[in-house]
Amino acid sequence: MTETHWYTEETTWRRSHLRVGYALLVFVVTAIILSFFGRYVWLTIPFVLIGITMIGLDVKKYRMRRTHMKNRNVVRLLKWNLLYDLISSGALVSLILALLIFQYDSLALAIGLLVWGVVSDQVSRTFQQKLNERVPLLHQLDLERRNQ
Repeated sequence: MTETHWYTEETTWRRSHLRVGYALLVFVVTAIILSFFGRYVWLTIPFVLIGITMIGLDVKKYRMRRTHMKNRNVVRLLKWNLLYDLISSGALVSLILALLIFQYDSLALAIGLLVWGVVSDQVSRTFQQKLNERVPLLHQLDLERRNQ
């Protein structure tokens, strides 16, 4: 595949990831607010679907990048990034499900969820920064995104 095709795949993936991310953010805020008023078990079904979509996008990102990257160190970094993304998504889904299903100290779970979000974001940025240093196309895409 050409670099132009990869560029198109990356931008398409980023847009879909942003849409799912915004939907997740709205859902998380809604779940936190509703958790203070009672148990809303029925909300777990759409949330699990959003979680599965997140995990699918993480795997898609790994497969897409893996086909274009041949450097052994970069591939190892991609594998660690995928493992982290899967653990992060799983922990996020678990925290939200606990918040929705159990009436166990909603404030503590909400604070834990926010802390997990901040830590997860910082680790993801670190992985992305390391990839940008080693892969020029990803660095170029990141610069374009920042300039927009």
